[in-house]
Amino acid sequence: MAIDVRPNLLDRAVAWFSPRAGAERLAGRAAISASTSMFGTGGYRGGQGDRQKRRGFFARGRSANADMIPGSDRLRAEQRDAAMNAPIAVAALNRMVTFTIGTGLMAIPAIDGEALGLTPEEVDAWQRRLAIDFDAYMASKDVDAERKSTGYGLQAVAYRGTITSGDMIKLRVMPEDQPGRVHATAWKLIEADRLCNPPTVADGAIDPTTGRQIAGGVETDEWGAPVAYHILKQHPGDLMLRLDDGLIPERIEAWDRKLALPRVVHVFKRERPEQDRGVGMLATIIEPLKMISDASDAELYATVMSAMIAVVYKSRGAQPMPEPDYGEGEGGVSVEGGEPYAAAPEPSQYRFEAGSIMEIDSDSDVEIKSPGRPNSAFDPFFQAIVRQIGAALGIPAGALMLMFNSSYTASKAELEALYMQVRADRAWFASDDCALTYLCFVAEQVVLGHYVMPGFFSDLRVRAAWLGANWRGDGKISLNPLQEAKGFEVQEAHGWRTGEDITAELTGGSFRENIRRRGAEHRAWVAEGLPVPTTAGAAKAPAGGKPDNEPASDEAPADKQENQDA
Repeated sequence: MAIDVRPNLLDRAVAWFSPRAGAERLAGRAAISASTSMFGTGGYRGGQGDRQKRRGFFARGRSANADMIPGSDRLRAEQRDAAMNAPIAVAALNRMVTFTIGTGLMAIPAIDGEALGLTPEEVDAWQRRLAIDFDAYMASKDVDAERKSTGYGLQAVAYRGTITSGDMIKLRVMPEDQPGRVHATAWKLIEADRLCNPPTVADGAIDPTTGRQIAGGVETDEWGAPVAYHILKQHPGDLMLRLDDGLIPERIEAWDRKLALPRVVHVFKRERPEQDRGVGMLATIIEPLKMISDASDAELYATVMSAMIAVVYKSRGAQPMPEPDYGEGEGGVSVEGGEPYAAAPEPSQYRFEAGSIMEIDSDSDVEIKSPGRPNSAFDPFFQAIVRQIGAALGIPAGALMLMFNSSYTASKAELEALYMQVRADRAWFASDDCALTYLCFVAEQVVLGHYVMPGFFSDLRVRAAWLGANWRGDGKISLNPLQEAKGFEVQEAHGWRTGEDITAELTGGSFRENIRRRGAEHRAWVAEGLPVPTTAGAAKAPAGGKPDNEPASDEAPADKQENQDA
């Protein structure tokens, strides 16, 4: 049995420094090859490159940055093009933005009163005040440095930009010359294209001015934590580039070390260790997405063309088809070197319209191919590709295309699967974006003296106790509200779920705030002398008796019956 072991590049390098070490290394490789040939490699077949099925398949193990940063500019551009021109991509992005952000992620304060030494009444008062004040801030345009969106609208823009381009940069700024501004803290959104290395520093290299590594414009410390961001003053693809800004990015510290507040918020979905930049949601499916979009366009065009010509007939002495017009400026006679010459005729182009009747002379011949459109085989193929794309994105095909034409159970399962993806996206976006927005808002109120929160800036543990919050979005779609409400009632009665959880899932609101508002409505209802309804799902009767508003017998009292008749 012949064993063919040839020295590779590393073997040659070792042998150059130490011939003995090189020989021992080559002998060891030969022994391993002999053992493998006799007893087989074992393990996963995917790692055996000598298999017939594996030939022509080559992949390299690289770091997260090595896989994601090279070619990222082109990938971002292609994803944005798909987001503008590919219907399936538009549907996927709209679906995730609508379900994940919707009308906005609202803060439900959850202060740790025990750590702060507050009574339950004080905690309740603080939480209500924080919720009202922060909601008013987010409902205004003070959050947006450009004054174009509310804070909740800015969440949608930031999330859409993140899943489309892979990254979104938020700069904490304080505009001073904007009239009508109530809050000083604002956020300036920066697209991912403006985040880049200094011209003299390659990705993954050490910046000689700081001694730290930079990759994709993100400067990190020895642990990989962001220290600073290098951001261009202008988008490199803007309408008109200002030469005074140049191509040298500005270095901005990630944190305000004195106040421990973020200056730059980098929003991206992290998937691997040591990853400094994000990748858009459409990156994996960009090629099949482009091909299925082209196929759809071709099918649509072929269908339209097949419906254009109605009649083509020959007639002796009929007017022949028109010749192309070679007018001046588009062919015709040109002069070159003082000598006129006839330009080469361009191919004939005829304009087809629906129901066209074309008459040609008897010596002409026209052949019209019947494309057989609409193509009955296209829709099953299209649906198969859509299912693959939806599976890759985590969006069931029915939800992606808004075609719930299966059974109730299948539609319900698709919505539940989508909601699992939505909950995961809300979690990371709330921690990357919303929580830091909330932090800076509360910090401004403390600095201005509007909030008296002892220890907020001196002890980060105390700060964390003040800033506890849950983030709620719009409720999920309910296909059978009555049946689901009964299920929630059973879960709450057994303590499996709380009213806060159920309210957040149904409407995205606050259970406690609903109780306050419902109580005010009830008091106003009773004050007007209106009958209190007793329907299924109403409050349970007190122990040992019936509700105060329930009649003693099946017959309603005379005065209540009169009111109902009225």
